[in-house]
Amino acid sequence: MSPAPSRGAGRPGLGARLGPATRGLVGAAALIGVLTLLARVAGFVRGVVFTGSVGNTTAVGEAYNAANTVPNVLFEVVAGGALAGAVVPLLAGPLARRDRAEVDRVVGALLGWSLLLLVPSALAVAALAGPLAELLRPGAGLADQRTLATAMLVVFAPQVVLYGVGVVLVGTLQAQQRFAWPALSPLLSSLVVIGAYLLHGVVAGPARAAGEEPGGAAVAVLAGGTTLGVVVLTLPLLGPVLRSGVRPRPTLRFPPGVLRRAGGLAGAGLAALLAQQAAVLTALLLGGRLGDPAPGSFSVFVQVVQPVSVLPYAVLAVPLATSAFPRLARSAAEGDRDGFARTAALSTRAVVGVALLGTGLLVAVAPAVQAFYGGLDPGGGADGDGTAYDAVGRAVTAIAPSLLGLALVASVARALYALERGRAAATATVTGWLGVVVAQVVLAAVLPGADRVVAMAGGTSLGLTLAAVLLLRALRRAAGPAAVAGTGRTLAAATAAAVGAGVVGRLVVDAVLGAAGGGTLPAVLAAVAGAAVTTALAAALVALLDRDVARAVLGRLRRRGGGGPGTADGPDGAPGAEDREDAEVRGDAADGGAPPAPGGRTS
Repeated sequence: MSPAPSRGAGRPGLGARLGPATRGLVGAAALIGVLTLLARVAGFVRGVVFTGSVGNTTAVGEAYNAANTVPNVLFEVVAGGALAGAVVPLLAGPLARRDRAEVDRVVGALLGWSLLLLVPSALAVAALAGPLAELLRPGAGLADQRTLATAMLVVFAPQVVLYGVGVVLVGTLQAQQRFAWPALSPLLSSLVVIGAYLLHGVVAGPARAAGEEPGGAAVAVLAGGTTLGVVVLTLPLLGPVLRSGVRPRPTLRFPPGVLRRAGGLAGAGLAALLAQQAAVLTALLLGGRLGDPAPGSFSVFVQVVQPVSVLPYAVLAVPLATSAFPRLARSAAEGDRDGFARTAALSTRAVVGVALLGTGLLVAVAPAVQAFYGGLDPGGGADGDGTAYDAVGRAVTAIAPSLLGLALVASVARALYALERGRAAATATVTGWLGVVVAQVVLAAVLPGADRVVAMAGGTSLGLTLAAVLLLRALRRAAGPAAVAGTGRTLAAATAAAVGAGVVGRLVVDAVLGAAGGGTLPAVLAAVAGAAVTTALAAALVALLDRDVARAVLGRLRRRGGGGPGTADGPDGAPGAEDREDAEVRGDAADGGAPPAPGGRTS
């Protein structure tokens, strides 16, 4: 369908919202941080509820986790990579020009191509659900587990289309610096899925713990509630997009000159996401089919180890990376190299600081994580029972270093996409994810099957660290030394703080667990105590080791006491000089050990 004719290049409410002076880098990050904190808390609770209501080592839980991986992987392979890095850069230029008609056409074309590719893919999943279930072979706990996985795949198939629509809508909102709904929709989705898990536990009754076949109603609640959660994750975003002034009509025609840019950005993103999905499939095979892994290895990895590790990344690092991306894209579109380098350096330093704080936190609370989840699972999770829970503490420790790599992939790859250096971003990211695959396979061959989840966690850290190093080198080459200025100093200070604080926090956790004994409540108390000690000590050490960061924090406090930014936007919607200076202070403060509090696909 052709796009509607333009009704004017500057309808009020679109370009005017690009860059208010009150939205500096960390001002926007604070908004995202609050909503992301709530969403991630709900996502964390969702994983806890799944463990207690369905179980990671039960046959149903293993079938669910394996089947629910299919729509995620298929979406990323078919369209996710093509969309991930393309939406915001493609919209940055027309938004800066306040060309509403071109914005509508670009968004409409992205939606049109997404539907063209993803609707047949979803139909293929539903039609081939049986063979796919046989290929997955998620476990041997139930004689008719293939039937169970087949039924789930049919219900999960529409998620493929919903994910594509959601990525386009999220990118459209973020390009306009509208961060609230993209951060809020995962919260609403998690609440829906939590309800489905709880209801499944009630409907399934004692069968879930006894390993018996669940009834059709229990399977329908579990699978249908999960897909409903993806509906809630995606479709409510259409309202904010329309209210922002965007009126997309799905089409297969891009505006003149945009198709080539879209193809370049899409190709780079696709390569990176293909490599990432190779890592997902490797973990699925290592955890369920290859060798002799401990029962529940894949489920424990994706429902316990990964969510726990991603929590500090999503709450601390993602808000900074996300809020910086539209500014980076706008600076690149306007040819403002100095502004781009300044924003890139500030966001990179901030992300490094908060990611390493998260690393220290994971090292500290790892034993408490094992005690907590192991006590919840109806399929068994006690120490020494032979399931993957025996290795959770070691796995969380092994995956902790991946936070730095994951955070820099999110931040620096965005900066390179904003410069339309998609090939450089793709090369580094692809190399990192392929490094994850190789490292996981090697570690799985070296370590015993009981430590399969440790092999997957350690391989993740090694590969993502490699990606981070390559991305920083690529950013320096693309934007000059100013784009990474101060990163080395912050990296050294934050690493020392994370190691020192993490070790002390771990001692506190071990002491609390030793004194209070096992169980979920002692595990919670130990985690809270260890996290508090780690955070306080890490902040003090960063202030001691990096005085520039400490001065930035004090400068921010003084500025906040004296008033806000001093200038209004110019006619092009760009912040004035004083607002840029204020954004610098906020950016430096954010990387000084006191950062603001997933997004992404949550099903």
